[in-house]
Amino acid sequence: MVFLVLKTLHVIAVIIWMGVLLYMPRLFIYQTQANSKTEPDRSILINQHKLMARRLWTRVGWPAMGLAVIFGLGIMHPYFSSIWFWVKMGFVVALIVYHHIIHFANKNLQKDVYKKTVDQLKAMSQSGMVFLFSIVALAVLKDTIHNLLIVGGIAVLVILIFIAGRSLIKKSN
Repeated sequence: MVFLVLKTLHVIAVIIWMGVLLYMPRLFIYQTQANSKTEPDRSILINQHKLMARRLWTRVGWPAMGLAVIFGLGIMHPYFSSIWFWVKMGFVVALIVYHHIIHFANKNLQKDVYKKTVDQLKAMSQSGMVFLFSIVALAVLKDTIHNLLIVGGIAVLVILIFIAGRSLIKKSN
């Protein structure tokens, strides 16, 4: 019974966390686009987007991530011997890194430092969907995809590394 309660709380926390991770880059895009507008629209929109991002991130994003991790730790022990689980954990670690990338992008935008273009922010937004799809597919399909997981998991990791590398190259230019 405790396992099922922890699993339920974990799924709820992950849904909330993913909602925040998918919406934050969209707010960044809106704020970056607002930066090119004329006054008074520019300052009104930027201040509103900063407020929305700050509140969403501190009041929902960080707590949801913390709860997802805590509840996840409580339910992971039965799966230690499964390959799908360890691939999923790789994606979870990458998702936590992605969370921190969004955190630092938010900190920059809160200080009116625009380091990323709209296209880079759109790519960031789409990256969240890759994590969502991969983690949910691994959790739901489990051993059903055991044979495909070895090849597919490596391919997806390569794609994610490529996307991250491309984003870093664009950032440095």
